[in-house]
Amino acid sequence: MSSPSAWHWWWLAARPRTLPASLAPLVLGNGLALLDGSRGWWLAVVSLVCATSLQVMVNFANDLADGVGGVDNEDRLGPLRMVQQGRIAPRAMCRGIALCMAVAVLTGLVMAAASSWWLIVVGALCLLAALGYSSGPWPLASLGLGEVAAFVFFGPVAVAGSYFVQMGRIDDGVWLPAVAIGLPIAAIMLVNNIRDIPTDTAAGKRTLAVRLGAGRARPLYWLLMLLPALMLMTLGTWRAWLLGGLVLAAACLLCRQLQRNQGRALNALLAQTARFALLLALTWLAA
Repeated sequence: MSSPSAWHWWWLAARPRTLPASLAPLVLGNGLALLDGSRGWWLAVVSLVCATSLQVMVNFANDLADGVGGVDNEDRLGPLRMVQQGRIAPRAMCRGIALCMAVAVLTGLVMAAASSWWLIVVGALCLLAALGYSSGPWPLASLGLGEVAAFVFFGPVAVAGSYFVQMGRIDDGVWLPAVAIGLPIAAIMLVNNIRDIPTDTAAGKRTLAVRLGAGRARPLYWLLMLLPALMLMTLGTWRAWLLGGLVLAAACLLCRQLQRNQGRALNALLAQTARFALLLALTWLAA
């Protein structure tokens, strides 16, 4: 049997099973704009490329920072990290981060040119948050702010920003779904950090889960997952109630998995929570 190619390791480093988390808010924001009359399909595609490149950049940067910083070791519970495993050299990973950054900047400039140049400021903040999640002098994850950053930038910023690019304005009705979609995306980060409490504690990485402890972090996951379904039901239509009920049932199933599992068994829940975010975006548009 032939050994995996270098592209295989890069694919794993990108953590494709969690990429629906970057697609969900852009699907929601662009979908809301299209429902309101926009015909900017090409801008929707550009925004999806931008968001995906940002998330891959975050995943690469996290792989590099934790691999070089010693957070990742033989006791790691999560998916394999390519730098720590020696599959991708740190210098090569730096080039991968730079490439993703270039794609994000280029697509961001295209969106700014098509809508408003103030988006450059928003894009710069997104880049700083992405790079500062696990690296820099004050890593957001170690400050317990990783979930907050995920909520803000993959919730209100991503949804409202993509809607604005399409419509040239932000309607009041955008904010409720923008907040709702950010909650399960924050829950993805929370699951990741709950799983890593033992290794993060040993490495001195003070994530929100480490600060709260598993006993209080798990109920927070319940809140982040159940609240979006209840927010969907506030739309008041029969479809919103029906679809909200389905989303609520799916959320309960995932919450039960968190209660029953720990350590490596939570890896599957990461991908399932990401898919839940995409499900929420699609059901909101259908409601």
